[in-house]
Amino acid sequence: MTDKNTFIDMHTHLFTARYLPLHSIFYSFTSLYWFSLALAFLAVRLTRMSDFSKLATEEPDQDDLIDALLDHDVDRLMRAIAHPVREKIREYQSTPNPSHQDWKDTEELIRALNDIDRDINYSRAGDLPIGVQLVGGDRISERSVFGDSGTDPDLLDRFLAEAFRTAGQKAAERDFFHEAEHMQPGELYKPGSDAGFRAVRIPIGQIGIIFQFLEFFVIMTLSERNRFKALKRDFKKDGQPSDPEASLFVGILLDMRRAFDKLKEFWMPGFLPPYFDFTEQMDRMQSLAAENPNELINFGAVDPFRGGNWKQIVDSGVALGITGYKIYPPLGIRPIDMRGYQTPVAPGRSLDKYKEKAQNPAPYPMAQAKMGDIIRHFSSHNLRLFAHCSPMGFEVEKGYGVYSDPELWKHAMETHNAQDLWLFLAHGGGAKEVDWMGWAATNNFDQTFAYRAIRLVEEFDNVYLGLGHFLGILDSKLKPKIFQRLKSVLVAKRTKNAPHHFRDKVCFGTDWAMPLMVGRTREYLIEFDKFFSDPQISPCAPNFFEGNAKKFLGI
Repeated sequence: MTDKNTFIDMHTHLFTARYLPLHSIFYSFTSLYWFSLALAFLAVRLTRMSDFSKLATEEPDQDDLIDALLDHDVDRLMRAIAHPVREKIREYQSTPNPSHQDWKDTEELIRALNDIDRDINYSRAGDLPIGVQLVGGDRISERSVFGDSGTDPDLLDRFLAEAFRTAGQKAAERDFFHEAEHMQPGELYKPGSDAGFRAVRIPIGQIGIIFQFLEFFVIMTLSERNRFKALKRDFKKDGQPSDPEASLFVGILLDMRRAFDKLKEFWMPGFLPPYFDFTEQMDRMQSLAAENPNELINFGAVDPFRGGNWKQIVDSGVALGITGYKIYPPLGIRPIDMRGYQTPVAPGRSLDKYKEKAQNPAPYPMAQAKMGDIIRHFSSHNLRLFAHCSPMGFEVEKGYGVYSDPELWKHAMETHNAQDLWLFLAHGGGAKEVDWMGWAATNNFDQTFAYRAIRLVEEFDNVYLGLGHFLGILDSKLKPKIFQRLKSVLVAKRTKNAPHHFRDKVCFGTDWAMPLMVGRTREYLIEFDKFFSDPQISPCAPNFFEGNAKKFLGI
């Protein structure tokens, strides 16, 4: 742009590993119960907590870890996990008379390592449990090959590398990491930062997959304050004085525990719950926002799987000053379960699960029944609702992404007499194969989530659209298609009989720190900034970057 823009990022996530039901989420990726439990335990143990009773200036920094994340240094990310484990074991080994607490902490760590071993079968038959091998012998070196200048990998290096290789392989099969299909594994992480992984003989083609899972895992071990610091630094990475400046960030919480608990099978003891309950999560995020007035706004979440308790959670948030809440249809709920309408799904055998979900009723009638109550309540109380709007994503079960269909929101608002509902559709409909590639569609654009989202924001007064995690614009093949269509919609005349134009409703966002966004946030911003330098659409830039978001937020 000729003039420097300011922007509002309408879609960021500042929660940490202590906020998510990681055990069940990791299980959904891997189908390995004990392995996922151990990974969740490690993540929570490694995660720092901001002490909001103390000044922000007293917060211990995590700058080395932030640097590793923004630089995509795969070895240093592995070190962030391996080093604390190594230090704990060596500390215990060097303590002549361990206290009860020392032993308790070490035993929990041993149990986690043994649980990982149980599912990945690293130890050979007849070996002692892996945790005993590590703690009871001399198989731990002072230095690691992962970002620590170690020359030879020890048992801990090799074991943890195999654990995250397994996690990465399993997770790569899930649609949550779908965006990586547009990138070569070598493009995912910093060239030359994989010496440690090569030293433990991980095949080069698998390191990119490991990096994806590591990035997802490690970013959540930052404390809340350090997460916010990392977000702001990400926008400044390799920046120029002419770059757009952030004026406001909107942090979104997710309430997923009860939906992911549905994955429990008869033989399971249950899933590890989030470290913080949801009301405490909202309270902590409000503390972070209070430290950053006029810079951060916090949204909560509303979950129909809570039954009647959803309203108590929302009321608690409102009492804290929270007026916006995220709802996530891919957890297994539709805006409305209308049998007269079926979400179109593109042809292809790989999409059979999506077709099946589109054709059948929503799987959880009790949760589904709460949707009408939620929509009416939010409409009548002037609260903001923030909804996932892409046919893929954080699906509890493959296929649930079709429940994000924007057309269902239209029918829900009309059915429940909630046409004035404040609704923000995130992801702009996306560019996924489920709906003919959405914004990048060559044919059948009128069958896509993107098309239906456009019509929705044009028809309803208070419905807005965000373009967060639109990573196709960083792909050389998809970017021209996406930007060509976006321009055509921006410059087109207002749709006949529509009260609003799309350009007055579309907003910038990133979905930071979801996979592949960390370290690419400024690049993402600059691609949109360059796009709006086109004289035909440059007048739309102020509203896209900031003005439309202000209207939705009521500021």
